[in-house]
Amino acid sequence: MAVIALMAPVVATDIVAGEPLPYHIYLANGVPLANRGQILTDPDQLEILRCQGWRGVSEEGVPPADAIPPDEAALRMDRQAPVRCQPQARPVLSEATGLVADDMPLSLKLLSRLLREQGVHRIVAAENGRQAVGQFFRQRPPLVFLDIDMPGLDGIDVLKQIKSWSPETFVCLVSGNATMVNVKVAKTYGVDAFLVKPISGLNLQRVLSLYGPLTLSAD
Repeated sequence: MAVIALMAPVVATDIVAGEPLPYHIYLANGVPLANRGQILTDPDQLEILRCQGWRGVSEEGVPPADAIPPDEAALRMDRQAPVRCQPQARPVLSEATGLVADDMPLSLKLLSRLLREQGVHRIVAAENGRQAVGQFFRQRPPLVFLDIDMPGLDGIDVLKQIKSWSPETFVCLVSGNATMVNVKVAKTYGVDAFLVKPISGLNLQRVLSLYGPLTLSAD
């Protein structure tokens, strides 16, 4: 995707189930969500794009009246309409997809391997917070591990975004130096567990014991 000079909120009526998207769509902080020409049918994804999506605006031609610089758009994230996805049942580990985000390749590879050894069915890897949010939007895995100290969007930023969409998703923050401030803030956003580096199989097993399948009530 090209460098964005200006951003403008999407036109909700442009987002139609089963029809190609008319432009690339981002969150207000510039995280890519969907590409021009992509066809989506998932109601939750469509609602996120309509309520929280932004489009990049070219410097050529006359920009729309609501176009603003990217840094100003990012400041408006917390003022946008919230979107809560339909709750999903949490599967057992042997059927679950886990998302792992870490900017350190060795840590990413190690945690992914340990999760497989603990019986997690499938692993999706992200090299930074932006990728993590995009992967979650596309795949909505029920189990997420986020390194706190990632550049750009850190683990707490990603935690906040994921929990705003899907509170039932199990999110664990990973860090070698988690501060009390980080812990306190993460708890306000609904973090489910913490994992301290260096990661051991025993500590990971302890965290996964908190996961547990989640069934939805008939209500």
